[in-house]
Amino acid sequence: MRRLALALLLAGCGALPGGAPVQPETTGLFLAPGYLQPKSSPLRIDFDRAEEGVVPAVSRLLKSEPVSRTVQPDCGAGPVTALRWDGLTLNFLGPSLKGWVADTPRFETLEGLRVGFDRAEAEALGATGFRQTSLGTEFESGGVFGLIEDGKITTLWSGVTCFFR
Repeated sequence: MRRLALALLLAGCGALPGGAPVQPETTGLFLAPGYLQPKSSPLRIDFDRAEEGVVPAVSRLLKSEPVSRTVQPDCGAGPVTALRWDGLTLNFLGPSLKGWVADTPRFETLEGLRVGFDRAEAEALGATGFRQTSLGTEFESGGVFGLIEDGKITTLWSGVTCFFR
């Protein structure tokens, strides 16, 4: 409960890189391990749901359609179809949702973790396992994974991903 209170406090009082205040949104999605949580509903969009149901639901919640659709044939898990909205990518294997990737402060986890936070802020929200990789400093926070570059979180993800650098 204490962690939730801290997360709510941070979510309401956070700032984007450069000091611009973050305004909490009542529409949109929270990021979670294995699913997406609509901010306006207790229902969830779980991994393994079919693309034909996921895309309209996410588009409604984000008030926009995907801006791109890319097939990445050489991913380790198999060919991944990546649908991207502004700052959020959903990854599908075959017809099923298998992962998400966020790279903007617009999206946050249920605990309040978001892109733009530094390591200390991530640790305060339960992030552990910091290790240097070829991508940068990676960490884990309750089943959500993240990447820190130049001192700030640049990417959060859960499930199947296919990063290209």
